[in-house]
Amino acid sequence: MTKTIEFRLKTNRLIEKQLLKLLEKGRYIYNLALSECKKRLNRIRADKRYHELLEIRRTLKKQNQPTTEIDEQLRDIIQGKYNLTKTSIEKFVKDNAGYLKEGFNSQFVQVLADRAVDAIKKVLYHKARGVRFKGKWDNILASVNSKSADTGFIFDPDSISITYRELSIPLVLEYRNNSGYHRWYLEQRIDNYRNHNKKDISYIRLVRGIIKGHNVFYVQFVINVRPVDYTEEMVELENARIAQYNAELIQKAIEKGKPTNRLRPKPFLSSIIEYPETNKIIELIKSAGLYKEFRTSLDMGPKNMAIVLQNEQYLLSIFQPVFDRLIEYERQLRVLQRRLDRQRRAANPDNYNPDGTIKRKKHLKWKRSKGYIETQGKIREIHRLIRETRKTAINELSTILVALGNSFRVEQNSYKAWQSNYGKSIGSYAPSYFINSVLSRAERAGSEVVELPLRSALSQRCICGSRQKKKLSERLHECSCGCRAQRDVLSAYLGLFCNPNSGEWESELTRYDHQADRQLLAASHRVYSQTASRRGLSFALCLDKGHLSRSRRNGDGQVSEADESVRVYQNLNTLIGELALAKSGQLSPGIPCL
Repeated sequence: MTKTIEFRLKTNRLIEKQLLKLLEKGRYIYNLALSECKKRLNRIRADKRYHELLEIRRTLKKQNQPTTEIDEQLRDIIQGKYNLTKTSIEKFVKDNAGYLKEGFNSQFVQVLADRAVDAIKKVLYHKARGVRFKGKWDNILASVNSKSADTGFIFDPDSISITYRELSIPLVLEYRNNSGYHRWYLEQRIDNYRNHNKKDISYIRLVRGIIKGHNVFYVQFVINVRPVDYTEEMVELENARIAQYNAELIQKAIEKGKPTNRLRPKPFLSSIIEYPETNKIIELIKSAGLYKEFRTSLDMGPKNMAIVLQNEQYLLSIFQPVFDRLIEYERQLRVLQRRLDRQRRAANPDNYNPDGTIKRKKHLKWKRSKGYIETQGKIREIHRLIRETRKTAINELSTILVALGNSFRVEQNSYKAWQSNYGKSIGSYAPSYFINSVLSRAERAGSEVVELPLRSALSQRCICGSRQKKKLSERLHECSCGCRAQRDVLSAYLGLFCNPNSGEWESELTRYDHQADRQLLAASHRVYSQTASRRGLSFALCLDKGHLSRSRRNGDGQVSEADESVRVYQNLNTLIGELALAKSGQLSPGIPCL
């Protein structure tokens, strides 16, 4: 398992100047490689044979026929005729970089050239619309790295610093949130350098960040780690199995007369152990006996998401913005963007028409006032805070969900298609990044992951099986069968019972007694109706089925709607804390949903 450990660097003006000079050379080299890639891409697109093969491939695709031969011919044109390969671009940059290579590591050049090829291939295969050259102020080159830990930036375990040529930069070891995380990996990395010939260090990366207008530099160690629950016996057995596999791989290559230097053997388990401690929420989950006890279903939207978790005793539902901590940053960003527009108009009145639109002229000259530059810096800082907060929130929430769930179900949404209609929301909340984080962590933890087809139309279904088409603005579900629920919560609940192969309901849904679960669905309807005017609305609901079985029933034997078995909490963390306090019996804390 690969992990990236980041340390801040202790720098002064002289060190910052040299690092900025290094990154500036890297910027020129990347732009040189990207420019050559773009020229070769234009030649490929002008090739008539290339377009003929593309048309044949589209026809074969429509007829559901294999395209292997056509793909090989296309690959020959791209890589053979026009040399759009990493090796060719690396050689071009090496021959044409000139003075830029002085004081610049050769592997840095190769990595930047490879990065340019990857960017242009996204355009070639229609995964991106275009490429952007690196600028001095905007779209800066933020990182450089080599391909191994033996060259480029070198870690010195004695002085605990990184060196590049004659430059030595110490690492910051004391952090405000001193949980022992950095010290744990630092000690093991030093041991790996001294006793294991740094075999578990993949490479070291230099990263430049801008915080409140000031340059801050970090070093990232990309390392291989092994899970903390692996014992020494398990490590020996696994390494023996890997050694046998690698020996068989080499033997097969020798028997077939193939070279062995191009083989990809499996790496042995790392000597670096993963950090053992978890956060307080995970400890609460384990202490309450809820670790991997729930079937989980997620319903994602551009801004909001609903999650339903079910086991024998509890039915939990969470509705919240994808990351509610970003809402305040969005408000600040809108204020600053309006201020920026006013300052731009005040400094450049001749560039606007009387109706307020920009004049359609080429090469308009724009003046930037001091206030305009200051506002730009504040906007850049807000974007950085959004990025860092989103990353932290994604890691925190996905870790909690993976700790709770033993199976995960989610619809196969096209998040790329959402960008055309919900561009700002997708850019700020990153629902695709969150879903990928949850599912990848779940797969590594051994949990079941099921993707549901869109044809099941969960948002238009009811638990009675009927289908009712709804407008996007309709966020509440009401059916003639008596079912009432918040739309996203109901969709996530139905995801627990959908058959992914046929897109229809599992037989369990028809014979399962949903009367108890209706109480939670109705509670989501009432809570959302009462607080729908609030921005950043979020709530968590808990249905204690153990309490429900002991509760009073009405004359028909049905649970009354005002039963206190459904309780409302502010968020998922609060709900988990209350479950930990009430792990053996009725939930006494919380607010009853009446």
